[in-house]
Amino acid sequence: MENLNEFVNSPEKNKFEKLLEKIPGIKGYKEKEARRDTDKLVREAIAKRFEEQWNRIGEIQRDLLKAGNLLFVGDLESAAIKIRQFIDRVKTASYGYAGLLDVVKVDDAALQQLYDYDLYLFKLAESIKSAVDVVESNIEKNEEIETAIRNLVSVAQECITAFNRRSEVITGTVNS
Repeated sequence: MENLNEFVNSPEKNKFEKLLEKIPGIKGYKEKEARRDTDKLVREAIAKRFEEQWNRIGEIQRDLLKAGNLLFVGDLESAAIKIRQFIDRVKTASYGYAGLLDVVKVDDAALQQLYDYDLYLFKLAESIKSAVDVVESNIEKNEEIETAIRNLVSVAQECITAFNRRSEVITGTVNS
């Protein structure tokens, strides 16, 4: 058996974690905290990708204004508002799968659905980027601008819908 000095001076760095493992309920608490931290990082990454595209839309609108082409500025604003609304929801929602893990129990199946939604949100970030690319390209070519903007607005709305459904998974009001 080790004596106290040998134990205290041993090179192990995880003694605190080992101590916490000895306390009932701590493991689940640590897992919840890790989920909260992970959820926060995921949503910050998602929000950052969408903010980049939101900023691009603003640049496109400024370019249109400078060129005196006011016709599509308002239509682009509709997409920008939806994307900003999405970003704000992502940033302000409680972290950790509702932040109510002690009250709302999220089972493994629901967690898998949340991960699926998170992956889908990253896919939607790429869809938004592509839609903004098409708007920008079509404005430069002066063709099918309205169609490109309508598509951008549609994809932006899908982002809001997907995030709402993700929230419903947490509360148990949706199955897919």
